[in-house]
Amino acid sequence: MGILIFLSLVCGFYLVFPFTISLVSLFLPDEVKPDSSQESVSDFACIITAYKDIDMAWPLVRSLLAQRYPNFHVYLVADAVQHPFQQIFDPKFSLLVPPAALNSKVASLDYALNHLLGTHTHVVVFDPDNLVPDHFLAVIDRYHQAGFALVQGKRIAKNIDSTYAALDALGEYYYDYAVRKAPYLIGSSSTIAGSGMSIQMDLYKENIAGEMEEFRQKGVVVSEDKSLQLQMVNRGYRIGYAAAAIIFDEKIRSSEQIGKQRGRWLNSYFRHSIQALGAFGRGVLRADWNAMLFSVAVLMPPMVVLVGLSFLLMFVGLFVKIAVTLSLLAALSTFVVGFLGILLLNRAPRPVLAAIPQIPRFVLGQISGFLNIKRANKDFMATEHTYKVEIEDVWQARSKEFGYLARWWRK
Repeated sequence: MGILIFLSLVCGFYLVFPFTISLVSLFLPDEVKPDSSQESVSDFACIITAYKDIDMAWPLVRSLLAQRYPNFHVYLVADAVQHPFQQIFDPKFSLLVPPAALNSKVASLDYALNHLLGTHTHVVVFDPDNLVPDHFLAVIDRYHQAGFALVQGKRIAKNIDSTYAALDALGEYYYDYAVRKAPYLIGSSSTIAGSGMSIQMDLYKENIAGEMEEFRQKGVVVSEDKSLQLQMVNRGYRIGYAAAAIIFDEKIRSSEQIGKQRGRWLNSYFRHSIQALGAFGRGVLRADWNAMLFSVAVLMPPMVVLVGLSFLLMFVGLFVKIAVTLSLLAALSTFVVGFLGILLLNRAPRPVLAAIPQIPRFVLGQISGFLNIKRANKDFMATEHTYKVEIEDVWQARSKEFGYLARWWRK
């Protein structure tokens, strides 16, 4: 009975937590204001890590070289790429080819950090499938000027033209607000993603050095971004969220990709849960609001785990304690309302909203992710990317979705 009550309380809390903090965030403005009159102070090393195939990265390189912000250099690491061919020649671009295959994103990042040209103040990390409009770095710089050592941009689905891509985008739109924007607005930290985040150079070099030690010992590093964010918050840093720094990210297109990707994510969640609990305890002892709330957000179970466990507990409650069933039913109802409300609040486009009835198909694919949890300890299981498109085409088709942010990037 005690375990039933405890698990029910945890599930009930996390079913209503995202909706609650998102509701509170509506009444709190972003403390960083757009101000194009300020001088540029950051010098960005934009690092792209490509594995086996660099063709997908060239549109991203072109979108970065088109930035209106003046101080940056683009580094493309071609790891395990056979016969890499440099398509772009620009003084702000360097193609880095390791002499031997690294087979690791962390090792690629470390290689880039050891081959930088000039003195950069910050590092911005990208995946090869990303694309950014020409305002991206300028917006990120505003947040660094405001004192944030680590800033996460707004990740948005690049492709929403298939059912699985739209379903994958549903989660991105939801989590983008629930665990990035909302916690940041109420005075805590945004979680970070594997791409579209910018961090102070010295802090990142220190972090990657630590991750490389794990790589040498275990041969693989899973979710280096999750480790980084907890380290930063533990050290007293607050992670900013730049809602106007748009970064497009390719979404999966098949059920097979769901299993690989979610297996890696589930592995990451369970691996870092103990670390997050420790951060919460230290936050309580220090009366550190940022650490406490951030840890709670990081500990939020993956949606398929949370909802699935809640239904199981409701079923058990029918035979053991009916109050548990009724309480979780109320919490699940709140979750559904909050899920839809957050999607609307984050202005999810119509094709994404239209995919909601197909969520059960996505859940079936996620279940296979449990079979890949242990595999992620030995194999990074890189997601394949195939949707190659230029930023001009994406921005022309999608820019109207972000009209409410236009004040940030007016020339």
